[in-house]
Amino acid sequence: MRVRPSPRKNILEYMKTVTVITRSTVAAALGISYWSSRYWMERLAGEGFVRKEVVMIGRFTRRVFYYPIIAKVYYRTQYAMMFYTEKPRTKTPDPIAEFRVTVVSNIPGQYRLEELERACIYVGVILAPQTYWIKQEVMITADEKDEPIDVDELVYSVPVKKRLNYAERYAIFFRSRRGKDYWREKYPYYWADPTMPLPLPSDKDYEYDEAFIKGVEAKKIVLGALNMRFNNERGEMESVV
Repeated sequence: MRVRPSPRKNILEYMKTVTVITRSTVAAALGISYWSSRYWMERLAGEGFVRKEVVMIGRFTRRVFYYPIIAKVYYRTQYAMMFYTEKPRTKTPDPIAEFRVTVVSNIPGQYRLEELERACIYVGVILAPQTYWIKQEVMITADEKDEPIDVDELVYSVPVKKRLNYAERYAIFFRSRRGKDYWREKYPYYWADPTMPLPLPSDKDYEYDEAFIKGVEAKKIVLGALNMRFNNERGEMESVV
């Protein structure tokens, strides 16, 4: 049985070039049948990608017009620190820990990278106060400033609260990666290029999300071991005194 490829992606791309669409113009532009065009435009209208308007011309003739709906865009800002055991020699070094702070906003320019960097350092102080991680041979930083993202990426960027304008922290402490490691074979120079993907966590690594970090932070403040707390809405560290 022959299955024709879906024209959905091509229709969405075509919608970016026009302000008003009819079934006939879609069919002609993409080389599909009128009935296929009708099916997909009705489907996209139901999913909220276009606004449908029916116009009566006389008593018996009607025209159907579709107007693209501009997708809402959010802005992601984040800062990450990565620590390694040693300077590279004959093989890539083991990662020790990664600390990250991420926030998604509906308005660009609300959050400062220098404040997220400071919060990153405090993630390490909160979870590993002996600060062995900062004494490692190699540290790499990576950041992202007001990167436009689709609305559905919000829940993946800040998975705990899933909220706009609420910064979340994350930390991972890696077990040794010595031995066979397919990820390291695929990205042998990840430690030297901030644009490369960071090591993927395995089942044996220790991951901590915002909920866990917030709990440890609150306990240390009560015990007097910490005099700063993270303001998630503002994306800044602030004094508790």
